[in-house]
Amino acid sequence: LVLHLVLALRAMETLRSLFGHASGPNGVDFEAIGETLRDQANQLLGKASGSTDGPVQRRGRVSGDFQFQFSLHFEPRSEHGGLCQTGVLVASASGSDGRQIPLTCRWKRRIGAHLIEIPGIHSTMYHASADDIGMHIVCQAEPEGHSRSLGTAHAIIGPFELDPITRMSLENIVSSGASRFPVRHYRDQNDPHPRDLQIHVTQDHVKVVHPGAERGSSEVSAPYSADYPKVVIHPMDTCKFRLELSDEQDKVFHFVALSRTSRDLIALLVRTFHARQYVATSFILSRLFQNPATPGAPLTSVRNQDLDIQRLCDRLGKELDRTVGQLESVERVVRNANNEKRELQAQLSETIGSYTEAIEKLHQQLTPAAKGGPAAALQLQIHDGRALNSRLQLEAQETRSRLEEEKQRSQGDDMDGPAAQKRARAIETFKTEISQLRAQISALAGDAQLHSQRDMTRADELRRLRGDVESLHREKQSLEHCSSQGEKEKADLVENFLYVKGCLDKMQMAAIESPAASPEHERQVSQLRAGYSQVVDERNRLMVRVEAMDKDREKQKQQRESALDRVMQSNARLLEERDRLEKEKTRVSKLYQQTMAALGNPDGDRSAEGCDQASLDALRAELSKKKEILGKREQEGESLRARLRKLAMV
Repeated sequence: LVLHLVLALRAMETLRSLFGHASGPNGVDFEAIGETLRDQANQLLGKASGSTDGPVQRRGRVSGDFQFQFSLHFEPRSEHGGLCQTGVLVASASGSDGRQIPLTCRWKRRIGAHLIEIPGIHSTMYHASADDIGMHIVCQAEPEGHSRSLGTAHAIIGPFELDPITRMSLENIVSSGASRFPVRHYRDQNDPHPRDLQIHVTQDHVKVVHPGAERGSSEVSAPYSADYPKVVIHPMDTCKFRLELSDEQDKVFHFVALSRTSRDLIALLVRTFHARQYVATSFILSRLFQNPATPGAPLTSVRNQDLDIQRLCDRLGKELDRTVGQLESVERVVRNANNEKRELQAQLSETIGSYTEAIEKLHQQLTPAAKGGPAAALQLQIHDGRALNSRLQLEAQETRSRLEEEKQRSQGDDMDGPAAQKRARAIETFKTEISQLRAQISALAGDAQLHSQRDMTRADELRRLRGDVESLHREKQSLEHCSSQGEKEKADLVENFLYVKGCLDKMQMAAIESPAASPEHERQVSQLRAGYSQVVDERNRLMVRVEAMDKDREKQKQQRESALDRVMQSNARLLEERDRLEKEKTRVSKLYQQTMAALGNPDGDRSAEGCDQASLDALRAELSKKKEILGKREQEGESLRARLRKLAMV
């Protein structure tokens, strides 16, 4: 296979020398084909030789009209690293004499058939980031100064993939549902005192928190919406990025991550959770194995040689083993933490017991002193002072006697004898003991510092609890105020009820005391009641008719909407079919033009003159059929548009 690739490269060089430029007849790009064959040959040679000398450098495809040697290669972060977002792209140029030529580069991302320029970077190096995953990078390079007449070179490389380590970290974080990232916040570019903050990324919102402040006092939170939050990665610095929680200026933060991987993880995690909120799973599944640059195109089929079941099973088995190992390590850590917690609780209980006993003893010692008055306390102090003085005098005498003995021994012994060596060894042991004591003192100082930090933490927790108590007290006051207002409203309602009840009693008494009505008055009242009942019946009948008419109109509306949906779906299918036929027409026309050009080329091969006439006729017949089908589809589209206009008018 390598021999065939080498022969193909030589054939490409021969064709290029015959035509004199990188493009042959009918737009054939010999440069791109040669670069592809060269990359495959290098990969096969590397695999065959099994060499591990340094990282693999992948080169981009170069095109354009220029008069210098130009190359674009990718330098991965680690040896044998793939085309991942953690590497660096380097563009270089040299003249015919081997001298390096300074370049001005414009970097762009290719998304499908569109090119998007990366602003703010014109150097020959570009650090890939999380924004480049799944895309191609295009470099447009031209010489600086007076060398611009040498032309402009274009190079493209890609698509970029996600680093395996970053992918594993991202999958673990996504499965856990939330994560925290420490960052440094700069209020502006020349901020001399940046702040240490934390970014909390969850499935529901993104929060910026000051870790040392009280809870809720300095938090900025933003739920996922259509446009926010979003992460804008700096094109030149590998750790800087901008987090925009909303369109307000005070919710736009300029951060510096701890590392390049941390910045990419923050951007990818925010975008993943944002996509989960606003991209349906059915839409993602419908776009599987489909080119995103051609929406509406039929799904591409997966070839058997592209799907290696054994490799996939091995990878899944390794991931399962890794997950099980992580689970075991987590269980081990939890078990150790529980054991340490139990031991610390036992030590704490012992310490509390010992302190309690010491306090009780002190109370017992101080009780008789308190009963005897200040004179007894002074006598006890004098007695303790005398005992301490006598003990210190005894220690001083012992020290003097030992010092005298040592002086005598030093005078009686030889300086080079075994006694001197013994003294030197004793001195060394004393020095080691002194160093150990100093280390213990420093450790005790560290423990004291740790205790002070714990005290500070407890003080912060106490301040937070006091704040909570104050907020609860304020809430209690507001509830008491609401309760007092409710009591007032209750009293008003009782008063109004009593007033209405009194009025009702007065009306009942007036009705009882009033004289009996005349028969004529009663007849008029009965007539009015009958008319009222008739009007009520008529109103009910009209309400029933109105409800029936509303139901009929709702049914007609639903039928029209369903018909409109069906028409829109049919129109969409017809538009997709028309696009597909247009593409097929373009492909057949190109094939026809190439065939006609090959037939009409006098310098071509003689075998092209004897092309199969039957296949040409078949292609022409297929082209005519496609044109007829396209005409029919256009007529159907016009009729559907007319029906849509009629339905819109209705």
